[in-house]
Amino acid sequence: MNLELKDVSKAYAGKTVLDRVSHIFPEGRATCVLGRSGAGKTTLLRLIAGLETPDSGEILGRPGPRQGIAMAFQEDRLPPQLTAAACLRSVLPKAADRDARIDSALRALGLFDGPDKPVREYSGGMRRRVALARALLYPSALILLDEPFNGLDADTKAAALAFARPLLAGRTALVVTHDPSDIDALGAEIFRLGE
Repeated sequence: MNLELKDVSKAYAGKTVLDRVSHIFPEGRATCVLGRSGAGKTTLLRLIAGLETPDSGEILGRPGPRQGIAMAFQEDRLPPQLTAAACLRSVLPKAADRDARIDSALRALGLFDGPDKPVREYSGGMRRRVALARALLYPSALILLDEPFNGLDADTKAAALAFARPLLAGRTALVVTHDPSDIDALGAEIFRLGE
């Protein structure tokens, strides 16, 4: 089922952030959400995730609890005492290949050195990659990524994009970005917010 916004509006303290936004995000496709700073991109993801409620309008086609929604926020929101592997293990269902998938993800994202280190000791870029991997590995029908490649150098970003592409295939995904090159790298549709 497509994810559909129908005249969705949201204001904070009397300031309108989203004004009657309507759009259909196709099922099973990635869409890059573009827009100037303050256009409401993060608010849009929070509304779709159900973390906030629109002031008016409807959001249709959200997955139910069994299908789930994965999200990587702008802030990493990782349990600081856990290792990267433990963060990933917490979202993967128990399966014979779970540890192999975790090792593969950590290697692909350049995080395998120091796997026993708690994430609080990681650099910001390393924590960003753990947060991205956690969202991508969570088995959900819908995935919401808020500037997931922000702060990564060119080589690290290329590795993160290569890791993300196959895990986004066939899933409905919204990726907030300021970098138009992410559109081609992910083979994504475009939604321009606030234009």
